Amino acid sequence: MKKPAFRISTGAGLLSAALLLGSAPGVQAAPPLPVEQLTGGHSVKVAPDQRIYVMDSVFFHLTDSRLKEFDRNTGKLLGMIPTAFNGQAQVSRDGKQIYVATTYFERITRGERTDVVEVWDNEKLSFVREIKIPPKRAGSLNYDGIFRQTGDGHFVLVQNATPAASVSVVDMRKNAFVDEITATAGCWSIIPVPGMPRSFSTICGDGALLTITLGDDGKVASQARSEPMFPVKDDPVFITPGRLSNAMVFVSFYGNVYTARPQKDGAMKFDPVWSLLDDADRAQHWVPGGYNLLAVEPKSERLYIFMHPDGVEGSHKHPAAEIWVYDLKTRKRIARVPGKDALSMSVIPGKKPQLLTIDGGNVHVYDISKPEPKEVLTIPEAAEASLQLMGYAGGGNG
Repeated sequence: MKKPAFRISTGAGLLSAALLLGSAPGVQAAPPLPVEQLTGGHSVKVAPDQRIYVMDSVFFHLTDSRLKEFDRNTGKLLGMIPTAFNGQAQVSRDGKQIYVATTYFERITRGERTDVVEVWDNEKLSFVREIKIPPKRAGSLNYDGIFRQTGDGHFVLVQNATPAASVSVVDMRKNAFVDEITATAGCWSIIPVPGMPRSFSTICGDGALLTITLGDDGKVASQARSEPMFPVKDDPVFITPGRLSNAMVFVSFYGNVYTARPQKDGAMKFDPVWSLLDDADRAQHWVPGGYNLLAVEPKSERLYIFMHPDGVEGSHKHPAAEIWVYDLKTRKRIARVPGKDALSMSVIPGKKPQLLTIDGGNVHVYDISKPEPKEVLTIPEAAEASLQLMGYAGGGNG
């Protein structure tokens, strides 16, 4: 058999010619780039409440997750903090620090496991200290209810799963792990209770809310379990609610709204259930979908939620076709805008409230001072694979 002739592509031929010419006598090579000098000691000049914090899980290399900070007015990248293996992050109550809950393995992907809560300086984006916690933290995607702080900022709370559910408590004033709460077995997520600085609620398997109140030592001082708030099989809820000053607003997979109002004794009162949907919406099978898919702006008492049509069993994480806005006082929809395939959102309250959304990579910033959100900024390619973003409004994001 005759051996086929070897052929070189046109592109490869041009490349070879260029390389030969570059090494030919008389041809001047480009000068080498100067070596970059790393000076250190820099600070972020943008105030904490003027930043957007994007938790990038970098899904295809989870050992290298990071928190990226952007200027919420210009979209400029300000810096980043490494958060190691599938880390979780939040801004401290005073805005001066970043808390990170993360995991290290002795050989990166194997070996002895160490779980820590790290403290980072939010001005210099530099490491301050770490606090070891039991190696049990949930290896979860970045849902808001996995890593929180109490309303007064005294304690940080970490959701555990072994798969048994428990919560680790860290005293941020003493920089010490203080307790593992096992009373939350059979329940999931951490929800700081509005108006109760040392209390959090968690959603239990029977649809009830378990509310835990901590003492000054970080240990359980009291607990109260409500009646079931929702029927688990027929109308499951998303785990993270929107929070008002006196209530927690949950939404179910089928668009029903459950409002829980905490009482001083730890009990819960529930408002009558109502629906986001009218008959026309139901005919088109509109349903909520996403990851951190809803938020409440507390001053206006408006609910923002991602929605998509043609919903079916299992579409509860589909990206947003639209963002719907509801007045919680009247329980009426007051606006709907394109969702841009967003997966997660967050609200920054204040005099100039903003809605932040992310589709995994691109951040969209909306002015929500009026009923209809108005997009004012896009930050393209803000992350490789992000399902969480947050702002800071003088009280942390917990």
